[in-house]
Amino acid sequence: MPPFPFLEKLRTKLERDTRLLRMQLWKYRGHVAFGLFSVVVVDGLEILPPYLMKEAVDALATGWDPARLAKLAWLFMGVAVIQAACRYVWRMYLIRTSLWSGRDLRGRFAAHLFGLGASFFDRRPVGELMSLATNDVDAVRMAVGAGLLVFADSIFYFLTIPVAMWILSPTLCLIALAPLPILPWIVLWNERQVHDRFDKVQESFAQLSAMAQESLAGVRVLTAFVRVDAQTRRVARDGERYAEWSLRLARIQASFGPIMDFTVSMGMVLLLVVGGRMLIHTPAGQAGAITLGTFIAFQRYIQKMVWPMAALGVAVNFYQRSVSSGHRLQAVHAELTDVPAPAVPRLPADWSGRARGEIEFRGLEFTFPGASQPVLRGIDLKIQPGERIALIGAVGAGKSALLSLLPRVYPVARGMLFVDGQDVNDWDLETLREQVGFVGQEVFLFSESVAGNVRISSSALGPTSDIEAFTRVAGIHDEVLQLSEAYETRLGERGVNLSGGQKQRLTIARALAKHPPILVLDDALSAVDVATEEKVLAALRGRTGRNTELIAAHRVSTIRDADRIAVLAGGRISQLGTHDELVRDRSGLYYSYYEQQRLREGLRQELEAYAQGLGEPAP
Repeated sequence: MPPFPFLEKLRTKLERDTRLLRMQLWKYRGHVAFGLFSVVVVDGLEILPPYLMKEAVDALATGWDPARLAKLAWLFMGVAVIQAACRYVWRMYLIRTSLWSGRDLRGRFAAHLFGLGASFFDRRPVGELMSLATNDVDAVRMAVGAGLLVFADSIFYFLTIPVAMWILSPTLCLIALAPLPILPWIVLWNERQVHDRFDKVQESFAQLSAMAQESLAGVRVLTAFVRVDAQTRRVARDGERYAEWSLRLARIQASFGPIMDFTVSMGMVLLLVVGGRMLIHTPAGQAGAITLGTFIAFQRYIQKMVWPMAALGVAVNFYQRSVSSGHRLQAVHAELTDVPAPAVPRLPADWSGRARGEIEFRGLEFTFPGASQPVLRGIDLKIQPGERIALIGAVGAGKSALLSLLPRVYPVARGMLFVDGQDVNDWDLETLREQVGFVGQEVFLFSESVAGNVRISSSALGPTSDIEAFTRVAGIHDEVLQLSEAYETRLGERGVNLSGGQKQRLTIARALAKHPPILVLDDALSAVDVATEEKVLAALRGRTGRNTELIAAHRVSTIRDADRIAVLAGGRISQLGTHDELVRDRSGLYYSYYEQQRLREGLRQELEAYAQGLGEPAP
């Protein structure tokens, strides 16, 4: 055990609390050192103006000496010019460091987020992450720049002004600074209060940000279900909570300055009472006597002590904000991806720069991170290069989970999934994902042009004519041409100006533009009609350079032409075969899905015929 456990505990706490600050200060240590040197020059010269004022007053008291007064005036002017220049320098160097630190922290935070697995984003709201990337990064950034500046400024003031006061009059110095010993207690109390309340402010802001982001993303749903007023009240409630904690923080911050000013003002009162008596009643030359110039200089020095008192409070606030935000940021940085890249990536022995598309599941078991029950159990399936495999099953059967393991969106245990004979855990993660064109159930389009959304998948795409080949296969080309600016039409957020079916087909075109050896379509045609679906599937079947395809769907019509169909139930493959083989098994699940769809289709045709007979639109 160390001799002073308290000091060891304090050292450990400071190291943990200041990790991000120290990292940024060390990175830009040259700029920080030059900026702090400028602060030292400014604060060192700060003792001269009151002293020059003292000399001028004492010179006037003893007689008129224009040459001496002119010399003092020029010295005063020179000090002011040097201080102005150094103030410009420290502002440029320290504030620039602050801005660079904010840039670095955001870049590092974003890079870490993009490297995390899907399970992290399943449990962390986007609004909270946005709050961390904005407010919390700004809190740390401000501590690196403005916080360091005011802290160094206040410390150097404390190291220079009291020394000058002591040189002029030790007695008056002790009297004027007598109230200062209570300041550390005030600072420590303020530090604890600011830390606790700022934590609450950031938590409430993150909650408000998440609620606002969710409300804006779902505004059409809220409007359709007439829930705008209810959601507005929820946002207002979170806003009130944020405002309440902000006001609590503001109260403690607002009280710190006046308390510090009052403490320093007590020194001024003691100076007026004691110093005034010394000036009036102590004859010149006697021990303890002071001149009028010294009295005026002390008054100026005490006034200058007001700033470091307030600056110390500001520095404490900056520091506590950065500590609170730093803990929140470090908590995210401490998150490790559950889909790590292999330490030594290995590729298939016959690797030619492009996978052949062979896939094998060997007794695959999978449980979503954080879940207690597995969603996939004992999956055994080998897929040959170029083969089209379809997955069908009830909601929750595990189709999407199975497909998401191919690009390692979620972790998969070693020895259970192979691509081209190589365990997916041995593949370089980027290389593996380059082999897979993935179209998920959740369609996402960027606020870019139509062409820009397709080009995102491949930097090799050139002019629009290159893109058209893929949009034709996806059955969206003719509809794109009908947009106001065709392929240069800018889409709204998440492609809001397209229908659900159009968005799905555009994402299929985006996946095809990668020329992937493996194409994964997870219920990617659920929002289109049967005729369009058949057209897209026919185009996929007829294109040259066919790749391995895995298609998950709920409609038998989508998958009936697949080479093999796997029926999932309870996380297992209950049936496997061609459409004709599975239909012959009337006791199987596939036959029930087939019959249900056949009955629905027959009923739809009868309704259409009935409507045509009445001369009305088909239902």
